[in-house]
Amino acid sequence: MVKYFRVLATGAALSALLAGCNRNRDFGIDGYVRAYTATYSPAAWARPVANTTPLLADMDKPIGEVRPLNTSTSPIAPGGEGELPHWSIRRGPAHKDDWLRSLGRDAKEFAPIMWDDTKATFTNRWALVGFAAAGIAGVATHKAADDRIEDHYTKHGSQLNTFWDTVGDVAGNPGLHFALAGTMYFGSLGSGNTKGYETSKALLSALAINGLTTMALKGIVHTESPNGDALGWPSGHTSSSFCVATVMYEAYGPWVGVPLFALASYVGYERIDARNHDFSDVISGALIGIAIGHAVMKNHEARIFGFDVLPYADPASGAVGVALLKQF
Repeated sequence: MVKYFRVLATGAALSALLAGCNRNRDFGIDGYVRAYTATYSPAAWARPVANTTPLLADMDKPIGEVRPLNTSTSPIAPGGEGELPHWSIRRGPAHKDDWLRSLGRDAKEFAPIMWDDTKATFTNRWALVGFAAAGIAGVATHKAADDRIEDHYTKHGSQLNTFWDTVGDVAGNPGLHFALAGTMYFGSLGSGNTKGYETSKALLSALAINGLTTMALKGIVHTESPNGDALGWPSGHTSSSFCVATVMYEAYGPWVGVPLFALASYVGYERIDARNHDFSDVISGALIGIAIGHAVMKNHEARIFGFDVLPYADPASGAVGVALLKQF
């Protein structure tokens, strides 16, 4: 009973932390502008620009303090030499047609991106709900379902044969998820697929945050799984699978996301059937994975105070920039 009280206490503590942080984030949006550059035409880039005209918000300064990223008479085209836009407003590789330099740039930026995504995850109101629900579900389903399911498997044994058990074990392995995300990253970097490139970067960050969060909770709560493992709650295979499904759903929609959610559900079932986890471990892992995947994807959207940021170009004047859109 004490160990499951730790689950509830951990969820409550996380909820309180997230609620406090979220209140500050609503006003400052981390103090930074979330925007992205438009795809500029060669003619627009050739136009002289006064040195005093701010081209993009300086990502190192709070909202309202801006400076031009380029101090010459012509702005720097994407992929050109000079100061690069901050990763949060850049879309696509840092150096166009030079994947090796872009790879080096991404390697330097991965830690800052992951840190920013971590802060966004732990200040997202829906992540707050997800973490709290995971803690509550861990306690509630333990009392309502775990003992009953344990009795069922004691009497009837596992339902899956060795092959299907292996399928679930491998499909839910976080190491495989990192490998697939890395393959997606390198493939999109080489082919110039901007959407795949940005999605893969978000997925790698989400998987890393999910893995660290899951392991931290395992160590804090320290519950025993049916197979005797001392780190039962929550299920890492399940949380990682649902994290992948959430990221891909938000990036590519239901045609990709729904099958991945079905696969993630199967992974959760296999974890229970193989007696690697209780139902409470699996349901909490699913909620954690969804919360983290959603929060990271929202942080990678271009938004300012809840407005969508869209590319803007005026053919008449040649002006380029960004526009804000919000539906009511």
